Amino acid sequence: MVGSRTFAAVVLVLGVAPAIGLCVINGFFPTFRDISDPLGRPSTLSVQIIDSARRLDELTVELEPKHARLAADIQVLGPMSNDLAVLVGRSVELSPLSATLRGNASKVADISAPLPNVVTSVTARSDEAGATVDGLSTAVGSVATELQGIHEGLTTMQLTVLALGPKMSGIASTLATIQEEAAHVREFGPLLAVVGPPFNSLGIPSLGFEAPPLPPLPLP
Repeated sequence: MVGSRTFAAVVLVLGVAPAIGLCVINGFFPTFRDISDPLGRPSTLSVQIIDSARRLDELTVELEPKHARLAADIQVLGPMSNDLAVLVGRSVELSPLSATLRGNASKVADISAPLPNVVTSVTARSDEAGATVDGLSTAVGSVATELQGIHEGLTTMQLTVLALGPKMSGIASTLATIQEEAAHVREFGPLLAVVGPPFNSLGIPSLGFEAPPLPPLPLP
């Protein structure tokens, strides 16, 4: 059997020889600190890990509301995506309509091509119509003058009629008197019809007086 010393010597030889070879190849010569703390101060690493974990917790706290807002935005984007799909479908339907619109635009361009000549002709006609309108304005002015004369004549007639108002009252009074006297004579009409012929046959001359004159008309 192999003794403990022999085993330790073999392990040291097999372990130390390759380590020394690697140190020589890499130019690394370990010190006592490297042998006692091969990880390079684990306490410092622990502090750094704890600080990183704290910062990660802070980032997590800040990201929670952003994550909730993002979830709400995603829920809003759902209907918007549906509307976008509908819009895409409508855009597909608009393709033939756009082709029809282009055709109609071409027709409108063809129809509007003679419009400048028409506008020029209308402008020339409007210049000719200007003289006609001037003549018409003169005629209208003459008619207005005649109407003013007619208005003045009607005003004069109105004044004359107003002046005849008192005369008409006198004429009406005279006619009422004549009507009253005629009513009195009409009462003796049957008697005169009986007495008149025999009396006229007697040949008696006239009495020689005239009937009283009618009252004069009132002066204006």
